[in-house]
Amino acid sequence: MHDPLDALLARQARLRRLPGPSIRRALRVHHGLSQGQLAELLGVDRASVSRYESGERSPRPSVAERYLEVLE
Repeated sequence: MHDPLDALLARQARLRRLPGPSIRRALRVHHGLSQGQLAELLGVDRASVSRYESGERSPRPSVAERYLEVLE
């Protein structure tokens, strides 16, 4: 059986691995994605991706998880 605490700890560990803003941008470009394309994959608008890459804002935990999946 999957322990909810283990799931929470695993999620927190993944969130800590989200690269910094400039690295996020480099990874997006490396994957051949525009900010608009990434925004669509993350379920946010393009302006949000721009803010994530500038360091102005950090993604919500649920978005950060998807972000990690896309950038891996």
